[in-house]
Amino acid sequence: MSKDGLKDKEINESKIVREREVYGIAKYVFVVAAIAIAVYEICFLLGFNYALYSVLAKYGIVIEALSVVFDTQQGQAFVLAMILIMAFLLYPVRRKPSYFRKIPVYDGVLASLGAVSTLYIFYIFPELIIRAGIVKPLDVVFGIICIILVLEATRRVIGPALTIIATAFLLYGLLFVKFDLKAFIDHMYLAKEGLFSIPLFVMVTYVFAFVFFGSFLLRIGVGRYITEFMISAFGSRSGGPAKSAVVASALMGTVSGSSVANVLTTGTFTIPLMRRSGYPPEIAGAIEPTASTGGQIMPPIMGAAAFIMAEFLGRPYRDIMIAGVIPALIYYSGVYAFIDLETKRLGLKPIPRVAPLKQFLKKIYMLVPIPLIAYELLIGIPPQYAAISSLSVALLAAWIAQEDIKPTIKFAFISVFSALMLGMYFTGIMLEQILVLSGVIAILLSVLIGLLAKEARLMSRATIEAVIDASRISISVMLAATVAGMIQGVLTLTGLITSFGYMLVDLVAGNLLALLVIAMTFSLILGMGVPTTANYVITSLVCAPAVVLAATQWYGIDIKVAMLAAHMFVFYFGILADVTPPVALAAYAGSALARSEFWRTAINAAKYALAGYVGPYIFFTHPEMLLVTVSEWNIEIMLYVIYCFAASLLAIYLLAVSITGWLSGPLPKYVRVILGVLGICGVSLNYIVAIVGFTALITIYIMRRIASPSSGKT
Repeated sequence: MSKDGLKDKEINESKIVREREVYGIAKYVFVVAAIAIAVYEICFLLGFNYALYSVLAKYGIVIEALSVVFDTQQGQAFVLAMILIMAFLLYPVRRKPSYFRKIPVYDGVLASLGAVSTLYIFYIFPELIIRAGIVKPLDVVFGIICIILVLEATRRVIGPALTIIATAFLLYGLLFVKFDLKAFIDHMYLAKEGLFSIPLFVMVTYVFAFVFFGSFLLRIGVGRYITEFMISAFGSRSGGPAKSAVVASALMGTVSGSSVANVLTTGTFTIPLMRRSGYPPEIAGAIEPTASTGGQIMPPIMGAAAFIMAEFLGRPYRDIMIAGVIPALIYYSGVYAFIDLETKRLGLKPIPRVAPLKQFLKKIYMLVPIPLIAYELLIGIPPQYAAISSLSVALLAAWIAQEDIKPTIKFAFISVFSALMLGMYFTGIMLEQILVLSGVIAILLSVLIGLLAKEARLMSRATIEAVIDASRISISVMLAATVAGMIQGVLTLTGLITSFGYMLVDLVAGNLLALLVIAMTFSLILGMGVPTTANYVITSLVCAPAVVLAATQWYGIDIKVAMLAAHMFVFYFGILADVTPPVALAAYAGSALARSEFWRTAINAAKYALAGYVGPYIFFTHPEMLLVTVSEWNIEIMLYVIYCFAASLLAIYLLAVSITGWLSGPLPKYVRVILGVLGICGVSLNYIVAIVGFTALITIYIMRRIASPSSGKT
């Protein structure tokens, strides 16, 4: 790439990232805050301190300091304090070049005030339990400061949309309590209803562990391995670079949890490769965002909102993961179908294999952490413990894969780690404690051996950087969750959480389809300026109850089934906002990397994501496809689910053929219209429509082949 091209790419990416360089004392403060989050999470929220206490106690060594336990609200307050410090140091007040040059004094002051106003809750928490309901003047002062600074930090990091929405809600809440600041601050700041409610609790307790896991996979080379492996596996086939982008993004999405981050990670490899293989810029720039956006709906690790969903529904995360399997397969099958048809329409030829496949197959063990974490979640291990234990396996795999490190050093790492694990197992330590200790020990060993052995310092540095990266990546999701919690607090304070649902149901006279369309529209519009996490919290509290009410009272659907289906519905559309014009942040990232025209890229991305727009309507009307909604499995139910899956794929394929206008050759407009109508009707999964659609597809394909035997070959 030329210098000018590299400069353009940096400018484009800076528009997406918008972070400034932190140096001098501020850099040390930032690093300390980042490491402090990781240490607090590992020691107190993941329970490393108590696990270590239990191990030492088995050997007769009792250290009472290790048995200290903090309340979850204290944990949230501490983490939020560090997040505010990092946010004000990393993000300037305005997004202009002049504001990125240095950190002004007022940002240091705001960072300090943010830390003090949140750590105040950490400090007075034991007293809060005793004087519940009694609000002191100092509580009000710090509460107001904390709320204002969270809103300002959110505006800087995420943008103005969420801040404006939250401010409107907060003003309504103040109006509702007649500007009684004590009552307002008690609910929004002191109690576990506003700032420190379920969204932030889930982020701090569960999601950070997965962000931690994902940042390590990226730093130690697993992310790069996945992308290059998929390119090697699919690149030499017709449309290979695009198909490799789909598979790589699906795998990477399970650990990144961010559409834009996924695009900027895998897209740096796949988009230039697609361009070289002949894809137009607006198509290459659209395929990657579409595939990356699906990462948030791809089990085992779905987007952060999925963990909040589990908490809202009172279900284990395992249920959400299982429910997402078939919808995710439908989504990616739809993306794959579009890519396959587009590739044939463009007449693109395969490209030579970038690297020998055998080279990647030798290191296939680097993928083990992903199926391992899926297995642990399926058997019921708490998500945070599954993440931290899979991290230990990822580090083991990374050490083995390093070609620059001597076998003796690798052997030392594996031997010490194995000895410690076996020692704890035979000592009778609880499984959850061993899982936590395994991840922490692997991290500490990686750092220690890197300090002792010069050739292993890259691994040591990557480990430390992964810890810092995890906290940096967490800034946006933590702030989004905090602000979403404030909105939730206003809804519970004012009673809108129940009354709004009744208002919507009355508005559409209980028409379920109309409610679903309203919920979809609300999710997509809200998602254009609000992160997925906050989007899901708002829509699940405002729209989902109305959908559940209509589904249970007017259509007789079981309430548990209706709740899961409704929450999955708004969850999906909140994610799809990332590829929905006019904002389409993921498509913006893709167009920046492909240097393509944004609008054409965004429209193509939305087109390729068609299965995502259709899928929620299918699984809501056929909830058996969510699997966990089936109370008792038998052959009949199994066959019905298989039919629903196949009929869904058929409907989406009919629509893909209609939109691309290609099936073993170009199709006349009237044929495209017929197939389009059959595809739309096929969304109902009606048996007759499915048979007619399948017959039409086969008939047209055969006729095209007879008319032009050489058509469709690439």
